[in-house]
Amino acid sequence: MITVRDIAAEAGVSAMTVSNVINGRTDKVSAATAERIREIMDRTGYVPNGPATALATKRSNIVALVHAASGERPQPSPHDSIFLDEVERGMTKAGRYLMIRSADDVAVTAKELRSWRVDGAIILGAFTSEADEVQSKLGLPLVFVDNYSTSSRISRVGLDDFHGGLIAGRELISTGHRRLALVAPGVDRPGVIHQRFLGFMAAVSEAGLDREAVTLLDSAPFFDAALALGQELAASPQRPTGIFATADIIAIGLLKGLVESGVAVPEQASIIGFDDLPEARYVSPALSTVRQDIPAKAKAAVAALLALIETQERGAEVRLSVEMARRGSVAPPPKA
Repeated sequence: MITVRDIAAEAGVSAMTVSNVINGRTDKVSAATAERIREIMDRTGYVPNGPATALATKRSNIVALVHAASGERPQPSPHDSIFLDEVERGMTKAGRYLMIRSADDVAVTAKELRSWRVDGAIILGAFTSEADEVQSKLGLPLVFVDNYSTSSRISRVGLDDFHGGLIAGRELISTGHRRLALVAPGVDRPGVIHQRFLGFMAAVSEAGLDREAVTLLDSAPFFDAALALGQELAASPQRPTGIFATADIIAIGLLKGLVESGVAVPEQASIIGFDDLPEARYVSPALSTVRQDIPAKAKAAVAALLALIETQERGAEVRLSVEMARRGSVAPPPKA
């Protein structure tokens, strides 16, 4: 049976160096050495003894990704799929094992994770109040993604959502639109959507427009719901000419609903999304959108959690920038 000492002898390193690679302490090992050790482990079929490693290091090397999702989701979220894939890649590269849990109640699910002896968790999509409750009750390193808690004990990774809403509003207004709409799954609860709403309304105020220039339309963040809303808008005589949807999947559904109902985009209605999903380039016309770097957000969350596990110092914040991706779904409004 292959042992750590056998791996070390073939790699020309100490058993401690091999142990560091097995346990994810790659900051103590050069990249070339770590790769050589992993290659030998793969070739020889060496499998670390997980329970023994956990006992020796007082760590399980298991980390969790808790995805807050209330109720059944009728359709998968492209944003979340990209994020989860990148987190899995990052944790695997760091020598960690990723457990993915969907949670109706984040606090309850987080408590359950303790029985698995996870070393820490990334929490995606929790509300601000949930973040404060979970962090206060658990003695685990936690990183909250897209969360606006103001607690100094919360470690957060997210976007400049306010700026995203601001530049979307400016883009539509500078193109000449004065009959505007913001489409979102509710804007009142503190968090990502509320920040994008505030940014959009700041652009409206900046342009000297009345708040009444903006129609707020509620839509679940799914393609079918937005498609139905687009069909409804097409039949409205007071249809907005400039529309900002707070997620690309909503914007794509709106676009298809409008076009299939005989409303030309962008000639009769302009649409801006948020995310810059790959699908934004596939639709016709291609979707103008506020671009966020989802893989970079996932990598930042992975790095923040790994650092937190090592240092136990909470309260770090990473706020990533956003920018406009201009494509074919925005044009000046039709002449009256």
